[in-house]
Amino acid sequence: MRRYMSVKRLGALVLAAVISVSAAFVSEAAASYKTEVPVTLHLDVNSRRTTIYDGYSSYLLGYRVSEYDTFTVTKDKSDVDLNEVTLNYYLVTYRGETQKYLECTVYGLKEGTHYPVIRPETVEKERSAEGDYNYLDQCYMVEFCYQDKKESRYFMLLPEEDMSNYRNILLGKWNKDMRGWRYLYQDEYLTSWAMINDKWYFFNTDGYMQTGWLEYKGQWYYMDPENGVMQTNRTIDGYQLDSSGVRI
Repeated sequence: MRRYMSVKRLGALVLAAVISVSAAFVSEAAASYKTEVPVTLHLDVNSRRTTIYDGYSSYLLGYRVSEYDTFTVTKDKSDVDLNEVTLNYYLVTYRGETQKYLECTVYGLKEGTHYPVIRPETVEKERSAEGDYNYLDQCYMVEFCYQDKKESRYFMLLPEEDMSNYRNILLGKWNKDMRGWRYLYQDEYLTSWAMINDKWYFFNTDGYMQTGWLEYKGQWYYMDPENGVMQTNRTIDGYQLDSSGVRI
């Protein structure tokens, strides 16, 4: 899948805290992707969860990401107006004392739009200060606000070349119902791209595995009709697929 096999595109991320776990507790509830705010965040490429220090008193379950990572959102209820949802980007540092910096605010969200996990401007600023991968004393956070509700997601920033160590998902479970196959991982069904046991799959926003031709960000991929595995270095229906699965 070219998105991660050739290092380019998408903007985002965040940094985690690997500080003595005895100093705080891990909060799984705060890491849930479906919470009080009726909006679900879908990482465009999945990675394994990790604990991230929030800068105050808790370790939360979040994700390792690179600066190329993006996400989409869907509303959980039909009557939710995404124009009323606000997205805040924060940089949280804990160097002596915790500081929380509001980097950007997005007013009104749209389904199908790919948002950077971390703003490219923030990445450049931190890189110039040599602090972009300094995950021991900072992290990145996105916050959704809707009416009187707020919900946050935490991320750890890693170099793109290191992300392959955390993309491969091994310990989930395949489930099948009348609509098709889904993959349950850490109590949630995967959506979007996922590498499972060294093979790439794509799941829609309802968590169902996709098969056949798939258009993603203007490029075409072919997912095996039988098992959903992304095909590479093959000719399908007269079209050639390169080593990253993209139709040439």
